[in-house]
Amino acid sequence: MKILTLSHKTILIYRIIFAGLSWFTIITGAVIYTLTFGSILGWFNSFIAFTMQTNLIVTIWFTLAILSYNNPDIFKKYLRPLKGALTLYITITFIFFAILLSPFYHPTGWAAFSNLILHYITPIAFIVDWVLTETELRYKWNYMLYWMIYPICYLVFAFIYGTITGVYIYYFLDITKLGILGYILFILILITAGLALGSLYIAINRRRIKLTEEGLK
Repeated sequence: MKILTLSHKTILIYRIIFAGLSWFTIITGAVIYTLTFGSILGWFNSFIAFTMQTNLIVTIWFTLAILSYNNPDIFKKYLRPLKGALTLYITITFIFFAILLSPFYHPTGWAAFSNLILHYITPIAFIVDWVLTETELRYKWNYMLYWMIYPICYLVFAFIYGTITGVYIYYFLDITKLGILGYILFILILITAGLALGSLYIAINRRRIKLTEEGLK
């Protein structure tokens, strides 16, 4: 199995393009909201959504990776260990939106552009980055214990937020409509899907590293 490798400069340009596109989308959304409603404060409420949180996180990662281009030691020590977890989170954003939300969401204008970037372009770009560059660090199976902390904490947050405000962020987390059994079923499905995706990434990583090591012998 031959793993495609690109030059560091090519990867840098790739990250600059998609980090720039993502920052443009996030910042422009804030500007449009401010011009429309006269204050930016309400815009911050958008970050209760898993989509906004994960997009901001991976965009920051892209940015820090770009800034550490001339200092690879910082990248290897602090940024690389986070890559697998962040790839899992943005994949959840991509897949869950495509399956559970996109059939009911048909935005127009700027919202359509923002939807395209945040739910499709940035997630796919980050996943591709993982495929192209995560070829040295060998994942351990116990990484899943750490990777799932954030998604589970988000589910807890969503439940508490919905219980207090009466506003549930996603319909599939609305216990008032699903009922206790339906809610528990959806939670189990979401957690199982997250574990499956994370396990897939770990398995692929371990297989690639093994083949690489065998090829060097």
